[in-house]
Amino acid sequence: MVPGVIGAITNATTALIGKGAVELMVPGNFPVGCSAVYLTLFESPNKGDYERHGCLKAFNAFARYHNSQVKVALDMLRQKYPHVRIIYADYYGAAMRNFVHAPVHHDKHAKVVFLGDIQLSAWHAVEGDGPYNFNNSARCGHTGSEACQNPSIYSNWDGIHLAEAGYRYAALALINGSSSTPPLVSSPL
Repeated sequence: MVPGVIGAITNATTALIGKGAVELMVPGNFPVGCSAVYLTLFESPNKGDYERHGCLKAFNAFARYHNSQVKVALDMLRQKYPHVRIIYADYYGAAMRNFVHAPVHHDKHAKVVFLGDIQLSAWHAVEGDGPYNFNNSARCGHTGSEACQNPSIYSNWDGIHLAEAGYRYAALALINGSSSTPPLVSSPL
């Protein structure tokens, strides 16, 4: 699947350049092995299936492989179009900073997982929130689910997609250059 996806990304980027784009930002993938939905659906009793921060190894390895192939493709596009500024947005690195600095609990009785000062999931079931504050039978819009009272403190709103707080952390890392190659904002001389 990865070569086909990378081909589509390359083709779309090339088409935008053909339309006159001179500055583009192309994102990588998030660390999907840290998503509440994957942690819930693929929960394993084998501690070896988890990275040291509590994320699923196999899913994050897949995301890292995809991202490495995006970077290779972007390097080739940079050589082909040296007049175009093509920025790689390292969503994986930006999001992982939240996980690195926070404990992830594998306690079946834990109701909320905190990532720094933000919680993992904003949507929860009225009853039986699940170990990662995610219940697949009470997803966003399903009967039995409700929105949290304070969504600005959550990293994620549905077990997959980031909420405002999660995107804020990722955006700051992209803007300050720690998660963009080359840096999004050039520093003054």
